[in-house]
Amino acid sequence: MNICRTLAITSAVCAFASFAVARAAHAQGTAYACESNRSLYTINLATGAKTSIGVVGSNVSVPAALTYDCVTGITYTSNTFTNVGVFKQLYTLNMATGAATAVGPYGDLAIFTHTLQINTRTGHLYAISHHNSGLYFVNKSTGAATLIGLTGFTGTFPFASMGYDSTHNVMYAVNAATDSLYRVNLLTGAATLVGPLNGPINCGDITYNADNQIMYMVDNDNDILYTINLTTGQATPIGPTGVGNLIGFTYNSNTPASCPARCPVDYNSSGTVSVQDIFDFLGGWFAADPRADFDNAGGISVQDIFAFLSAWFAGCP
Repeated sequence: MNICRTLAITSAVCAFASFAVARAAHAQGTAYACESNRSLYTINLATGAKTSIGVVGSNVSVPAALTYDCVTGITYTSNTFTNVGVFKQLYTLNMATGAATAVGPYGDLAIFTHTLQINTRTGHLYAISHHNSGLYFVNKSTGAATLIGLTGFTGTFPFASMGYDSTHNVMYAVNAATDSLYRVNLLTGAATLVGPLNGPINCGDITYNADNQIMYMVDNDNDILYTINLTTGQATPIGPTGVGNLIGFTYNSNTPASCPARCPVDYNSSGTVSVQDIFDFLGGWFAADPRADFDNAGGISVQDIFAFLSAWFAGCP
């Protein structure tokens, strides 16, 4: 074969391979974290290293909790400190500039949360408050928080961090008081122990990477990035994040295939649509659960039942 042609083919193959690698790398998302001093970082999930990208807007006094809605492309955060008598509230966060826009107050002065998490299947936003370890549904349009039920978390400082496994439709949480992993029932709020982390103490936050199907955790005592085994709870260190106080952590995926299509009629988030979803929806409707406001009209009415049943018969993608 002509040597020039051989070199040309080899060069073309190498160029294509480089393009493919670059495209794959671009397809991967970005892990973000914030500290209590409002510093904003990207986190290298292979090494744990953090890189400063700016600060969260000063209107969020102490940002804690980060969560990303891959369908809408919106990142949410929460403030954990306000003056006495002032409601803590929900914000949207521009990850390019750090600018925070207030959505609205939670509506209960007692609510004090270090965690927010989107259920990407239904689009519902959840929080766990430190004051009662209760699971709350948070209205993404107003910020209003409604108690669903108590997780049962105990301990001196039962700060919770949530991460949603969008591959298997399971909400997980770490209780910093017991340094253990739990599954959280989104219908009732009840938490079921998976197992101890066996090493990390004082979890800052957890996040699920839908691209590689791994749950990650930042520990703000040892300042280390970990992976978590979702079957046993065992945490495995990756590397140091550097001295700091990371209390918000989220993975923002750029891969459309990793972002599940919305399926709001999967009311119980089981991963399938069944008659049980109708029963659970009606149970929520009679209990005036704000998640039963299916037509998003701002209140519970008979029209929500018609809207839900119509969507249920239509099914999900």
